[in-house]
Amino acid sequence: MERSPSAQADLRGGVIWIALGAGIAVLSWRMDRLEHMHVNPYTVPGLVPGLLGAGLVVLGALLAWRTIHGGALARVAAPVGVDRIGDFRVVATGALCILYATLLIGHLPFWLATTIFVFVFTAAFDYKERRTAGTLARGLVVALIAAAATAAAVSLVFEDLFLVRLP
Repeated sequence: MERSPSAQADLRGGVIWIALGAGIAVLSWRMDRLEHMHVNPYTVPGLVPGLLGAGLVVLGALLAWRTIHGGALARVAAPVGVDRIGDFRVVATGALCILYATLLIGHLPFWLATTIFVFVFTAAFDYKERRTAGTLARGLVVALIAAAATAAAVSLVFEDLFLVRLP
């Protein structure tokens, strides 16, 4: 595997996924297991997030291993350019998620907060391409439909199937 932006991104991504998954797993392990309420061990609050965190660690390790095994570290002398658009998208994604979690959730009904978040996220990341193609209005309609469908599906699954009260 040659030292390319893809190999570098895969290695960096693998390390990030390992760290994120480990953090999620550790925080899930530290959650209250509600033993004083005699909660079934298979329904404790941190079980699913802990399993997902462990899965992220395994998949991140596989991604990093594949990249290292392919020889990405053997050619460290080759400089790789910075992907400013990709970096901007990562920062914008993080910012939108933080705004969703801090400003929308808890202040608006869940379905409305989720609809707004998905709409803004989809419209923002699709804007330049739609504008260039001359299909901006259609893109906004598609984003709104996707946002409403996502909010409805998430609300239905969590409230009716998993019996989780959403904020």
